[in-house]
Amino acid sequence: MVEETDSKGIRISVVIPCYNYGQYLPEALESLRRQSFTRWECWVVDDGSTDRTADIVKSMMDIDPRINYLFQANQGQPAARNAGLLQARGDCIQFLDADDLLEPEKFRRQLAYLDEHSGADVVYGEVRYFSQDAPVALFLNRWDDPMKDWMPRISGKGLSLTRAVVEGNIFELGCALFRKAAIDRIGLFDTRLQGVEDHAYLFSAAVSGLHFQYLAAEQTRTLMRHHPGSYSKGLAVMYKRELLLRRTMAAALRQTGDRLLLQVNAFHYGLRLRRLQDLFIDQTIKTAGKGLRYDEMRWMWKHSSLGQNLYFFPRILKAMILH
Repeated sequence: MVEETDSKGIRISVVIPCYNYGQYLPEALESLRRQSFTRWECWVVDDGSTDRTADIVKSMMDIDPRINYLFQANQGQPAARNAGLLQARGDCIQFLDADDLLEPEKFRRQLAYLDEHSGADVVYGEVRYFSQDAPVALFLNRWDDPMKDWMPRISGKGLSLTRAVVEGNIFELGCALFRKAAIDRIGLFDTRLQGVEDHAYLFSAAVSGLHFQYLAAEQTRTLMRHHPGSYSKGLAVMYKRELLLRRTMAAALRQTGDRLLLQVNAFHYGLRLRRLQDLFIDQTIKTAGKGLRYDEMRWMWKHSSLGQNLYFFPRILKAMILH
């Protein structure tokens, strides 16, 4: 059973990175204050915001002393999460983005599962998305058909779990509750991988041998706000970061000696690289041969195989000459 007596200390530390999302913070923090389990602390890490984030958090701190504020110069979301982790005092860690919400039984039921199952390192539940314009209309998918369910709901550890994570991200990071001991095994977020750091972190957890458990329980969903500001980086930038993630995965997988997982990762690397190549070609055509800089050509040559370069360079040169 989960105990809530304050004298027994903090059980859950919530880490919220925030960059110019102060307008959404009151809703996110209120979703914490509505949790039926009360022994939590929250660290809002202000990543150099220029809006009213500081004032908003400090006003919430006056209402609820469990909320804490930490400022840093702008370094990106992975670095902000790392700063929060270094402050965390709880037995478990909850990651939450500044514009997202948690249903009120998430802490109680997920923590109860971890307390009752010592072999589980990470427990996670469902996610639903909502639009800024229609907050009560929840949907299943923010990338594809809104009603197409994408989560595989996998439990376990070892090869089968690692392969699933190599294939793709298996849940939104905010869906999970991590044991602090598991976080200590994984380590901090890779600050080079902003935009894909969630997938990178789950991969690190999987190759560290952590046990993931999917838990279907009422009122434990993470509710994620879907709006253009959630992921507004240019496609080329995001593709490059996804490719860097795949190269990082390959380095870790080579240490395991698992050839099958290396092949799976290489396959997905090739798919994403082809999308980036086609994007560069299309941009070059649309800009009359001026869409690709020399440094991007060098990047492509460095990070592609011979076959991948043989696909790309004849096409990009044709686009530059004929358009």
